[in-house]
Amino acid sequence: MITVATLLGLEHSGTTLLVRMLAAHSKAVAIGGLKNFAAFAYGNRACSCGGTPDTCVFWSSVFREIRSKGNDPHILAALLAAHRQNPESARDAARILVEAISVTSGASLIVDASRDPTWSKLLRYSPSINVVPIHIFKTPMAQLASAKRKQRSLCAEIRKYHLRSRRCRAETSHSPSSITLAYDTLCSAPEASLTRIMDAVGLLLEPTQATNWGVKPLHMIGGNRMKSSTSSKVERDERWSKLLSGFEIALARLGGGATFALNERESRRETRSRERRVIKLGPSGNVRD
Repeated sequence: MITVATLLGLEHSGTTLLVRMLAAHSKAVAIGGLKNFAAFAYGNRACSCGGTPDTCVFWSSVFREIRSKGNDPHILAALLAAHRQNPESARDAARILVEAISVTSGASLIVDASRDPTWSKLLRYSPSINVVPIHIFKTPMAQLASAKRKQRSLCAEIRKYHLRSRRCRAETSHSPSSITLAYDTLCSAPEASLTRIMDAVGLLLEPTQATNWGVKPLHMIGGNRMKSSTSSKVERDERWSKLLSGFEIALARLGGGATFALNERESRRETRSRERRVIKLGPSGNVRD
């Protein structure tokens, strides 16, 4: 059984930080996003190492593994790109790709940062893959500040914040091992947050995940500039207080406050559920009398 942690959320919501922390584990590999595989396969995106499917040591090996099983990486890429038109074929393509990554890397945990729950769903139906959805979210003020820095519509960002959060909560509801995590919580208590996630994926936390996650070389497709950074600094996103006007802060709180509260409520519900399971299980892992 292959375990895939699928990171869900919006752009600039903390997914790249979290994926790098998870990938710092000796038994984990980060692939960027399945959603970017088609663009990479056809030469429109590069690996975070700067390589192509032919020159990247990791991905060229993955492509060879795919071909050794009688499959064509470019056909898989086309099927993934057409996932909305033909989801069943895209599911098979995603499974073949993930299996090739697992064989090539030797990792027991694959970390995907596609962010959109659509890609998590593609993997959820495969009996050979254990999907652990991880929804990470920022406050609506921090999310709106990110949109302002990128000169995106603030109203559109609030709407997307609401809709994506709702879809992420729907996706995490399908897995008893899902994680909903606030970005500020990850920054203020990285070890506790990572311990919670590693427990869900069946691995023990390694100390370097929280303190030295910027060192391990990555071969991620897609992501922001942090994917190639060597710094392991963790900072809460508080720049919004200087970037947003009073009106924009009010807009964020009014438009996204209820959604933020629902995300936090889901995180607390998951925590209580895990605590109940721990109390219920005895030392051997069996249910107590």
